[in-house]
Amino acid sequence: MLSDDQVNEIIIELIASLIPMTSRDRIKAIRNQPRTMEEKRNLRTLHWKMVDKEKSKHSHRMFELNCCAQCLSSISRAYRRSKNSLSELLDYISLWQKTLKVIGSKFGTSVLSYFNFLRWLLKFNIFSFIVTFSFIIIPQFTVAEKNTLQFTGLELLTGAGYFRDTVMYYGFYTNSTIRHGNGRASYNMQLAYIFTIGACLIICFFSLLFSMARYFRNNFINPHIYSRGIAKLIFCWDFTVTNETAVKLRQKNLSTEIRENLSEILQENVKLTLNQQLIRLSAHLAAWFVSTGVAVACCVAVYYLAENNSEFLKNHKDPGAVLLLPFIVSCINLAVPRLYSLFRLVERYEMPRHEVYTLLIRNIFLKISIIGILCYYWLNIVAQAGEECWETLIGQEIYRLLLMDFVFSLADSFLGEFLRRLIGMQFITSLGLQEFDIARNVLELIYAQTLVWIGTFFCPLLPFIQMITLFIMFYVKNISLMMNFQPPSKAWRASQMMTFFIFLLFFPSFTGVLCTLAITIWRLKPSADCGPFRGLPFFIHSIYGWIDSLSKRPSYLWVVWIYQNLIGSVHFFFILTLIVLIITYLYWQITEGRKIMIRLLHEQIINEGKDKMFLIEKLTKLQDMEKRANTSSFTQERRDVEVRLGVALDLRFRRSVQEENPKA
Repeated sequence: MLSDDQVNEIIIELIASLIPMTSRDRIKAIRNQPRTMEEKRNLRTLHWKMVDKEKSKHSHRMFELNCCAQCLSSISRAYRRSKNSLSELLDYISLWQKTLKVIGSKFGTSVLSYFNFLRWLLKFNIFSFIVTFSFIIIPQFTVAEKNTLQFTGLELLTGAGYFRDTVMYYGFYTNSTIRHGNGRASYNMQLAYIFTIGACLIICFFSLLFSMARYFRNNFINPHIYSRGIAKLIFCWDFTVTNETAVKLRQKNLSTEIRENLSEILQENVKLTLNQQLIRLSAHLAAWFVSTGVAVACCVAVYYLAENNSEFLKNHKDPGAVLLLPFIVSCINLAVPRLYSLFRLVERYEMPRHEVYTLLIRNIFLKISIIGILCYYWLNIVAQAGEECWETLIGQEIYRLLLMDFVFSLADSFLGEFLRRLIGMQFITSLGLQEFDIARNVLELIYAQTLVWIGTFFCPLLPFIQMITLFIMFYVKNISLMMNFQPPSKAWRASQMMTFFIFLLFFPSFTGVLCTLAITIWRLKPSADCGPFRGLPFFIHSIYGWIDSLSKRPSYLWVVWIYQNLIGSVHFFFILTLIVLIITYLYWQITEGRKIMIRLLHEQIINEGKDKMFLIEKLTKLQDMEKRANTSSFTQERRDVEVRLGVALDLRFRRSVQEENPKA
């Protein structure tokens, strides 16, 4: 006999085996049990209780899972909505979005690339100003002494006088550790100054690299695609645009883009004879020879002028005498690029893009050479002359160069371009309106940005000044463009121009800035009486001293190890450079492979189109032959039917006649 516990265990196992079944199967299983009616009833009662208990547990578990899933879905939905709202807000508050659309619709993407580049530089300088203002200027404001010099207004041009004892220049900053109250955290101004400038340059470096990579991927990976604008016109019209002004603007954009695409195709199909190629090559060589000679002569003139500038200033005590060197440099930067632009009359490039690239290379060679000579003058003559605060003097000269370049740009826009419009429209009507010189205007931006990067170490407020000048220049250039210029006579797509602009900004501009600042920090001795690095043998010794102090603290030994084995190691930078070169080579090979694959696919699409046309022609011929055959057979059948019908009618007529007249 089984005990009660064993019986209960058997019943529980039986009920557990019944739970996964459906209700009908459970009832059948209970009925088939070899038990009495009373036992079956008790078994069914226990079974339903356990089923209800399991269902309640399962429903509770499912409720918890449903709650979690609903929470996750609501969070993801809220994230997507906030992301879309943020992107819409950024598009709405984006600078000059409508103005850029108007410029692109009227003047094409070539002129639009200049304004896009200007806006990109403006965002760049806004970020640099925020960083320097937060970590250098605000801490200095907390310990700054009152300026006792009188403001006369001439300082706005010369950058000297009242501005000398302000946060604008290097010499005003303290070299002490800033503390406010006992027990509070200290702020080392030396480390803050050098690390903030270094962080700005590092962020600029990676930003330039990523921007170049993004524009390169978007504009160079897909060559020989000209049907994008036509596809937009035929298949991608946005029917949600109902405003009449927006519709007209959209139509202008599409028509301009189609003209650019068709112009590219026509210009690439132009073939020159051997005689024409030789004449054009000779013109190019002569233009390059003359442009190089002019650039070398200008650089020599700037060098001798800079070398004698200190003696000139000693003999002339007039405060405005310091503007002579910036004035001469700005005159060269204004006149020589216009001379280079006249070479187009001789060279006559078929592709406008090639003409712009050539002018950019000539102008960048001129402007970067002038900046290199000025840097040599500042670091080898001004810094070694034993002046009281040579860093502030260099900052003042860079400020004057930047301001004078801005004044000349304004004068050229308001006077030069306006006078050229009057001459072309009123006096010499054969000239007509001029076209916007993209190369010259872009190089003005690159030249000014190079000065800002060099001068940020000596004048931390230069990004703010550049930010203001760029903001003003956008509106000035926009007004001048609408009033004094005509759309390009040769329409061309400028999708690759932004990549080339950023490349020129990176090399040689930014790399030259890094070399100049590296020489300043590692090789030059700071002034003994001004600036945050006063009293040190070299600027870099502030970091050496900080590392020595950290080496005495066991908790910061990992920072010392990183500096000694990574940042301060030549081998690490050699390996890093080698890795970067290998990655660059691999990406270049991948890009070339993609270009070849795209070209092969393009040719394959063309061949498949030809095959389809051939098959369609064959099919059309077969259909025509079938129609002719069907037509001839149909006419033959019709004739047979008509003959048979005629015979039948004739027989019926004869029968009727015989019935009416049997004798006949």
